[in-house]
Amino acid sequence: MDTKKINPYLEEERMSGSVVNQDSIVVSKHNTAVRRLAEPLMEKHWKGKVVNLNRIYKVAEYLYNRKKRLK
Repeated sequence: MDTKKINPYLEEERMSGSVVNQDSIVVSKHNTAVRRLAEPLMEKHWKGKVVNLNRIYKVAEYLYNRKKRLK
């Protein structure tokens, strides 16, 4: 049985239709995950202030890094 390993970067390149850098995919996925964590915090705490927005993104970044930690 011949098993092929699927390269996720080649899959991303096929889906996007252009040349994709491996580092840019990692950064993009990281930023998307942080934004998803920040959405519920923004709905509750943003109140139209940029200072709050920066704090929310710092908290979301912390939560993302904490989620990746080994338990």
